[in-house]
Amino acid sequence: MVLDIYHQGKKMKKFTIAAIAMAFAGSAFAGDQDSADIHFAGEVQTNICTAALLGGGTSVQLDPTDVKTVSAATTDSVMKKDFTVSLDCTAQGSKDKITGASYATVTGYLAAAKGTAVNASTSALDNTDVSAAGAQGVGFQVQNKDSSNAVQTFTTADRQAKVIDTAAPMLFNYNVGYLKTGTVSGGLVAADAMFIATYQ
Repeated sequence: MVLDIYHQGKKMKKFTIAAIAMAFAGSAFAGDQDSADIHFAGEVQTNICTAALLGGGTSVQLDPTDVKTVSAATTDSVMKKDFTVSLDCTAQGSKDKITGASYATVTGYLAAAKGTAVNASTSALDNTDVSAAGAQGVGFQVQNKDSSNAVQTFTTADRQAKVIDTAAPMLFNYNVGYLKTGTVSGGLVAADAMFIATYQ
């Protein structure tokens, strides 16, 4: 499983990218003409804090298992591996942004990354390895260790709120394991998720 890190801020300033007024005239047109002003606006954000997997890297590698073991894992995953997302707001630049925007709390959750589907029946991440070497009927179930091992649905319903700490990194603790999503066959299993932090 691979994690990408994204940040969102709720208090945002908007910057004008472009503003245009268009009116076209020519000798080939007769009569009155109308024009309209069109305004474009957008925003480019910078990261407020630094999010990363504790221990480095972007991948969580599970140990191999067998078809029989996964076939029995219908509600609770097997071969679980712990992982932690660290959200570090201790840098002076982070502190300045937090103070400037008057942020007090942050919510974090995992979402399925582009190209990875969430299984409708089990809420597991479906296997993205659809090659001949890929396993069938196997997905990744993620549980939130900070919330009594609640099964993650990869939606905003999973958001976990923390008071922003600028003295030490904030830790979001999870585990991931194999879960049966259909008729199991052996092979490789892969999926991608992203951690989203929103500041309020």
